[in-house]
Amino acid sequence: MNLTICRLAAMLIVAAVFCCGVASAAARPPAGTQAEGLRAAVGKVEITPTRPAWMAGYGSNRRSKGAHDPLMARCMVLESGGVRIAIVSCDLLGLPRYYGMKIRSMVHSVQPDRLYIAATHTHSGPDTLGQWGPTITQSGLDKEWMQSTVDKIVRLVDETAAKLEPAAVRFANTTDVPRISKNIRVARILDTELGVMQVTAPDGGRVIGTLVNYACHPEILDNHLLSADFPHWLYDTVEKSTGAVCLYLNGAQGGMITADYDESTAPKGENWQAAETIGTGMGQTVLKIIQNADLVKSPAITTGHRVFSVPMENERFKALISLHVYPSDALHNGEITTEVNRITVGPAEFLTLPGEVLPNIGFFLKRNMTGHPRFLLGLCCDELGYILTPEDYGLQLYEYESSVSVGSHMGALMEQNLLALLASAGGHASKSAP
Repeated sequence: MNLTICRLAAMLIVAAVFCCGVASAAARPPAGTQAEGLRAAVGKVEITPTRPAWMAGYGSNRRSKGAHDPLMARCMVLESGGVRIAIVSCDLLGLPRYYGMKIRSMVHSVQPDRLYIAATHTHSGPDTLGQWGPTITQSGLDKEWMQSTVDKIVRLVDETAAKLEPAAVRFANTTDVPRISKNIRVARILDTELGVMQVTAPDGGRVIGTLVNYACHPEILDNHLLSADFPHWLYDTVEKSTGAVCLYLNGAQGGMITADYDESTAPKGENWQAAETIGTGMGQTVLKIIQNADLVKSPAITTGHRVFSVPMENERFKALISLHVYPSDALHNGEITTEVNRITVGPAEFLTLPGEVLPNIGFFLKRNMTGHPRFLLGLCCDELGYILTPEDYGLQLYEYESSVSVGSHMGALMEQNLLALLASAGGHASKSAP
């Protein structure tokens, strides 16, 4: 029995024990209608705290002393054939689903399950979960700033949707990238695929916006200045060249995909030059591969959405819930609710991942996707920590990742629900590597 069959069998067993999975039908233009042509718009808003903030991503008790560069929320809205979607990327460590659901409930311009809110996972942003305050038992979340950020994202989505204009889209991808990332657990399990979606005026001339997808922790910096880390220089490079907003969406960067640079050239956490080099190099690669890509003028858009529950096994997370560091209503009958999504835009296919997914899972998912290019949107619609396979969970190699994970069933349940979305859309397992 091959590995894929074993994996599928294991997931079916898990599904029988832990009830989950509420599927929505793929959203398509009404039967008998013609594609209306693409419309698109982009926008951005600054979300940098205006006062000192507890910073997320490393140890507790790290207080900001200013900002090196602005933290932003960036939005891209696409509409075709009566289907409208919005993708939002925030320069934050993560945005839990309960905030995403709050934002969805307030947005008027986009159907809730077609609004996808992601975090870049910068380790130089404010605490959005509560676990990086002055001590482990004291929340580091600034509720006033968080509410302001929620309100700003709501306005951003609605204002961006109000600017929709006729557009075309083009896609590009490559694994021929400069020195960006490395896997410090298993060096050879490294996905270096860089994916790009760029929307333009219908003739392909003026750029409206660019979306970039690559798997790497933005954790070069570890000091007291707020920063988007290397994505700041990615934005700067692409936006100066195109005159249009650039979004960065992380990929399957768990366990442990981090930036690859010479750490001896500056004190730890202070290597601004490395962050600039990596971000600029990524931006230059984006501009190079997208410039001659073919235009797609009337791409169909489809969506699929599944909500499911996962047993909460992590005793530390349970303690944080009991201490009200995490919301007290986050658990229901010992389980936490999350979601996954599948989106297609013309030939391209996107899957959303509700946390930091190990790269081997990312490769497995890409083998089961049929679109081209294939985008894995990590930390999208939730942030549940590291997501491992049952086989990897608890291994000494992944001791840290397992300690910052919902539990041993999370990976299998996520895979099961994503495979169900792929199957409902006619996807199938491929035996070839990405």
